[in-house]
Amino acid sequence: MSGTLTQAPKHRAASVPTISSDPFIHLPQAPTATTPNLLRAAATAIGVLSLIAAVCVSGFAGSARAKIATVGATDGPSVKATEDFVFQLQDMDAQLLNALLANDDTDVKVPRAKSEQLYDRDRSTADGDLEAATTALAGDRQALDRLHALTDAYGRYQARAVRTLADDERDGGTVAGKAPQAIIEDYLACHDILFGADDQGGLVKAANDLEQVSAAAIDDSSAAAADSLDFVTTALVLFGLAILGALVALQVFTTRRFHRTLSPGLAAATLAALAFTIGGAAATAAAGHQFQIAKSDAFNSVIALSQAKALGSGANADESRWLLVHDNPALQSRFESSYVAASQQLASAGPATSATGYDNSMNDMDDRFLAKRWAVESRQDRPNGQDFLAADLTDSGLTAHSDFGQEFQNLTFTGEADLAFTAFHDYVAYTSQDAALRHLSLATDWDLRAAVDSDTDADGVGTSDHAFAIYNDSLDKLIQLNQDHFSTAMPAARDGIGVWTWLPYLLALLIIGATVLGIRPRLVEYR
Repeated sequence: MSGTLTQAPKHRAASVPTISSDPFIHLPQAPTATTPNLLRAAATAIGVLSLIAAVCVSGFAGSARAKIATVGATDGPSVKATEDFVFQLQDMDAQLLNALLANDDTDVKVPRAKSEQLYDRDRSTADGDLEAATTALAGDRQALDRLHALTDAYGRYQARAVRTLADDERDGGTVAGKAPQAIIEDYLACHDILFGADDQGGLVKAANDLEQVSAAAIDDSSAAAADSLDFVTTALVLFGLAILGALVALQVFTTRRFHRTLSPGLAAATLAALAFTIGGAAATAAAGHQFQIAKSDAFNSVIALSQAKALGSGANADESRWLLVHDNPALQSRFESSYVAASQQLASAGPATSATGYDNSMNDMDDRFLAKRWAVESRQDRPNGQDFLAADLTDSGLTAHSDFGQEFQNLTFTGEADLAFTAFHDYVAYTSQDAALRHLSLATDWDLRAAVDSDTDADGVGTSDHAFAIYNDSLDKLIQLNQDHFSTAMPAARDGIGVWTWLPYLLALLIIGATVLGIRPRLVEYR
């Protein structure tokens, strides 16, 4: 120290320590595992996990929605359009036969011109079915190739049918049921286009094969949609549990470190995570249930019953073919066998070799159902005024491979059992009228005219065609019930899972925002 009496002593300034360049000298730093850093890291992890969960769940939900939409908007309509085409094709041929049976006889109940009008109506509807199938199958090259081949054969059938009608108008004669041999041969050429020379191929088989391909496609699409819904559920549960676990761990950490019983923000984030997990799983389950209703309960019945409708129309046409060739026992036997074969695909209780034998077996089955209805219709445990419940018809005795047998195993909607029984009962009434027609005398012109009227007059009470029209109406009501449920349940499934293509992002933002709000007061304490 130096200085004078009049000066303050001068102190040596303290030297400022310098940072050594020696790498082995340890310099103290702020610890990274401080409470604020831990809070920030936890919040970041929860936020990242929430966003990943939102992306994955939204992606899976979008895939499921697209697959459900494919079933509802593409596969389903293609199957239905093809099946409707088969029915219209069968009915076109039935109307062609009716025109040939009527000839120019002015005393028949349904003149040739009326049958030709109905033929044109069916043709127009069939054209629309092919257009609908083409639209539904757009993008499926293999299916479209099949459809184009089908359309070509359909064109050949129409050309031959027009030629047959023109020949009949010129040479058919004026007595109902007495078509000349040349006209019958013309018609048999049409029949060969429809069914093949051996009754095992032709246009109808090609249409049925396309329908089977479309049905297999809808089964594959349905399985893929169900798998996608399972992925959504799995993602919701796994990510939801992970987020919930992280939030609970963060809540426990803040409670112990800051001695707070509950963080409102973290509680809100936990509720959002619960909504993500439980609400998402419940919504996915609901969408899956609606999809099952649409595909398994409703659409499977629509297909089975539509097949029954097409088979019934074909069997009804076989009755007309049998009558057209009444002078040829060999052809009559061929068409009766065809009638029995188609009828057994529609409803069967066991082997039958003749129309009469088949009718007897169906009447025995109908009597059993009538006895059961008589026993249950007065019971008080029938909900909504129903006579039959599904359990009453499950053990029907009909073979499982027949269309009615399949339907009786898939009665799922209120009132469906009663409608199914009514359709079956009306069908049996038709088979009885068919058997009665086959026992009519065809010896005179008057006899032939009476048989033709029974075969063609849908308005004449007590005729075969009237019974068939009643059955067809009953079947349409049963089909419509299932179609209505399909049309309601499929959009419900699609829209239900569709919500989860965007809702996960909203819930993720809520979780992130609530988590930040939950830790912010704790971070403020460290400022």
